[in-house]
This record gives sequence, structure tokens and C-alpha cells, in this order.
Amino acid sequence: MKKKTSLFFGISLVIIAISVIYRSRTFPSFIMSGKKLAGPGFFPNLLSYGLIVTGFYEILLALRSGKVSERSSLSDYLKDWGNQNVLIIIGSLFLYVILLEKMGYIITTFLFSSLLMIRMKTGWIRGTVVSAVVVFLIMALFVKLFRIQLPQGFLNISL
Repeated sequence: MKKKTSLFFGISLVIIAISVIYRSRTFPSFIMSGKKLAGPGFFPNLLSYGLIVTGFYEILLALRSGKVSERSSLSDYLKDWGNQNVLIIIGSLFLYVILLEKMGYIITTFLFSSLLMIRMKTGWIRGTVVSAVVVFLIMALFVKLFRIQLPQGFLNISL
């Protein structure tokens, strides 16, 4: 990776992780028998701390490499397939969070997963079939086994 890309990537990881930690502070605590246990914020916080470490590692590598990046403009940066994918995934995640409550888990996750798999060149058929299977398995796991209600959206679709 070039210096600017690694630096940008590292800074992005740290910013995303800090925003997740900040947001997860509002998650409710899980108290059982008077003991405070790991609640819904535990896993996002754990991942965020890992992202912070990884982000600082990327920043350190970028600064220590001393290589001068050949990319001088945003249009040059966007020509790279990998950079496009990073931006598409980040943008899709923001859209996913916004649309999840309105459209429901099944529709939003299926569209999100299908579009990203097709973008990653898995093909239309394989991307949609794998996405449908993943959505069904996650629904079965969370709704039937763990009894966690996932957003149903305006169509009220559930298992």
C-alpha cells in the first residue's frame, strides 16, 4: 500500500472505532442477579479496540515507510479498485444502518450482502444465493434459537 493509502486507512479505522465506542455507551447494561455482565456493547467495543490498535499500526507503518505516494489527487486515488471497494463498503455500511429499521433486516441485509458480493466479482447468481442463505441462517439463529427480534421494517417480514 502507498503511504497516503495506509495513512488514510489507519486514520479511518481509528475514527470509526472511536465513533462505535462513543455510540455503544448508550447501549443498556446487562444485569443478572445483581451482577453486571457483558451487555450488547461488549462485542462492538472489543472489535473497536482491535480496530484502534490496527489503525495506529497502519499509521505507524505509513509514517515509517517514508515512501512518497505517487497519488496526487482524489481522482487518481479513486481509480484504484481496492480504494473504490473500501469507499463503497464504508458508504454501504452507513446506508445499511440508516435503512435497517425502515426496510427491515431481511430486505436490507439481502440487498447489502448481494450488492457487495457482486461488486467483489462473485457473480449474480452466486452472490444472491449465498446472500439469501446467509440471511436465512442468521434469522434462524437469532430469531429461533436466541429469540432476539430483528427489525421487520415496513413489510413486517419475519420467520
